[in-house]
Amino acid sequence: MILVYDVVKLDPLATPRLLAGNVLGIPIEVDSGLGLLASLTTALNASYALAAYTLTHFAVFALVGIGAAFVFKSAIFSGNVVTGGIYGMLVGTAVFYLGLAFLAPEFISAPDWRLVLLTNAVAGVVMVSQIVDHPGPDSDA
Repeated sequence: MILVYDVVKLDPLATPRLLAGNVLGIPIEVDSGLGLLASLTTALNASYALAAYTLTHFAVFALVGIGAAFVFKSAIFSGNVVTGGIYGMLVGTAVFYLGLAFLAPEFISAPDWRLVLLTNAVAGVVMVSQIVDHPGPDSDA
């Protein structure tokens, strides 16, 4: 969803570049007017930063998904679209902003909070739909 938002703004990696730069503490701007060698070096540095951020993002998403599996498989809450969206909005958004606060306390800017809430709600719905539709290892199905 954030990728679509960035593509509409005609800067497809703007949000990951911004967040990676904030978390890693280095500005990540790719300027094509730098000359071949300088722009190639800048692009490589940006690529490493984006790769590190992407791996971190996947790891955190997996942990949030494990938390969702625990919450929705242990019958604390029934898994449906509404509870998944609420879980995503609450847990995903809290993890996002707490992560920024701890990893990048001097971050310059972040994506619009409404976009963060919407994206995390969709992620929560997707997580819950996968958890509810797939029986656990202890089931007979």
